[in-house]
Amino acid sequence: MSKNEVLRDNKMDFTAKEIETLRNTVAEKATEDEFRMFMHLAKSYGLDPFNGEIFFWKMNGRPTIMTSRDGYLKIADSHPSYDGLVSDVVRENDLFKRKQDGIVHEYSGDRGAITGAYALVYREDRRYPVYVFAPFEEYNAGTKVWASYPSAMILKVAESMALKRAFSVSGLVSREELDMIQNRDDADNTPEGVTDIEVEQETTSKDKSLSKREEEIKKIIGNNDDLKKDMFSYLKFVKEDLDLEADRKLKLDDLTAKQYKELKDLLLNMKKRHEPMTA
Repeated sequence: MSKNEVLRDNKMDFTAKEIETLRNTVAEKATEDEFRMFMHLAKSYGLDPFNGEIFFWKMNGRPTIMTSRDGYLKIADSHPSYDGLVSDVVRENDLFKRKQDGIVHEYSGDRGAITGAYALVYREDRRYPVYVFAPFEEYNAGTKVWASYPSAMILKVAESMALKRAFSVSGLVSREELDMIQNRDDADNTPEGVTDIEVEQETTSKDKSLSKREEEIKKIIGNNDDLKKDMFSYLKFVKEDLDLEADRKLKLDDLTAKQYKELKDLLLNMKKRHEPMTA
């Protein structure tokens, strides 16, 4: 059996009923073209949407097809040339040097703060490993999960990037990559008035009541900082599309019915993704 035949054997295949189920659930918001792209990537990379290995979501009409570090690992494991992954977190007092065929990394007694993480992906058909170093400051999303598990999160970034590069994975992004993209967009393209976005999360007095929409969103988000970040990212996208006065604060009640439903669907979808990461 050839290598190409081995790869084909590892690809996903779906029945007509399963495709219909995915169309009505996981990719409910996708257009026909977007759904075909979603299914093509799922089949090509052998990722199972029923197990959450690949999923589809939209933010303000922009489609995104996502996987995880484990999704990239599954793609690598299915390739006959994959020969292992070496990765670790680097701290400021570590001895760390990169060489042509790898790295030198030694721990010190007092390792200090995290500076980043590296990943080396080896393939039997290549002389040198694919190397990636992810600086902590560039990728730290500042969310609760990053604050709680900084080493695990920066390591996922480095491993995802290296695996993606080693096996020429295109059309997919990971949650950590999306956080980085959103952070850069926030810094470079923050629309005027974005800092005035106002969404009530807690009542500070008895006579200050929440609207029905605010109550619903509060119930979904709770104290999850990651979901708050997802909500504000969405609101930043839609603010410019709404006909508001320059000094007008954006509230949930300003959203159209379609935009509000899209926000709720986004938060409920991402809530399912965030919860396993914090377990």
